[in-house]
Amino acid sequence: MVAAEERKEVSYRSHKVVIRGIVEGYDVASLEDLKKLENQIESLQSEINALKNQIGELQKALNATNMRQERLENFLRSFK
Repeated sequence: MVAAEERKEVSYRSHKVVIRGIVEGYDVASLEDLKKLENQIESLQSEINALKNQIGELQKALNATNMRQERLENFLRSFK
């Protein structure tokens, strides 16, 4: 019983580790490379958000155009 209690009291610590060089045949990115990738990802995310907004605006314009077309078609049908 005492051994089980001692195991519960053991606390595990985690440490931040930075690995540089080659690990198991794979290149490890440097901090500079990671910063570049982070900046590229942020740039792509902002471009994606801008494109989403543009698509939303285009969808609104298309809906308005379709409504006008339907009204015009209904108006022209009324003359038949």
